Amino acid sequence: MTPETLEQVGVIAGAVLTLAIFSYALGDNFLYRLAIHIFIGAAAGFVLLATLESVLIPWLSATVLITPFELPRLVIGLLPFLFGLLLVYKGTARLSRLGDFGVMIVLGVGTALALLGAVNGTLLPLIGDAARAFRPENALNGLIGLIGTLSVLVFFTYVGLRRLSGEVTQFLPVRFVGLIGQGFIAITLGATYGLLILSALTVLSGVLSDRLFILIGR
Repeated sequence: MTPETLEQVGVIAGAVLTLAIFSYALGDNFLYRLAIHIFIGAAAGFVLLATLESVLIPWLSATVLITPFELPRLVIGLLPFLFGLLLVYKGTARLSRLGDFGVMIVLGVGTALALLGAVNGTLLPLIGDAARAFRPENALNGLIGLIGTLSVLVFFTYVGLRRLSGEVTQFLPVRFVGLIGQGFIAITLGATYGLLILSALTVLSGVLSDRLFILIGR
């Protein structure tokens, strides 16, 4: 089988699977479920192969299988597998306590990495951009950003005054500022939803045009 034939088979299979996914608009059916199962199976196989080739084999080659033999390097290489074994114990009733230790390690390391990435990659750059936004040429944009941020924070403030009847009400200025924040939230969600729809339509039109271009042969 030539590469051109394989490419045509792939294009036809992609077009058929795309139409099978779109058939869900007519209701849940066999073609849609078959396409979903194929996608899940292919994704699982791809993730497994990528994990073996890009993570496990290089890790074992750099720690466990490397020569000359070194005990500290061997211990470091086997630690992830030990934690994985502890996570397996989480599914058993007798040894679930051992699984708690594995979950604790995974959550602790994951939380630390996520926090470090959020601070260094998101929070600090946003603070720097916000500070630069208050330059004279960007004063209006900076003011709008400041008002939007503060009003949204006030919108999620639940501190109020409890009346004799037991009802909790917020002060009028707080409610007014919170209403402005609600407007900013609505505008943001609407713009985000619109961008998602436009992006999806752009991708869809590109995929359909490529499929038709290849099938027609022009």
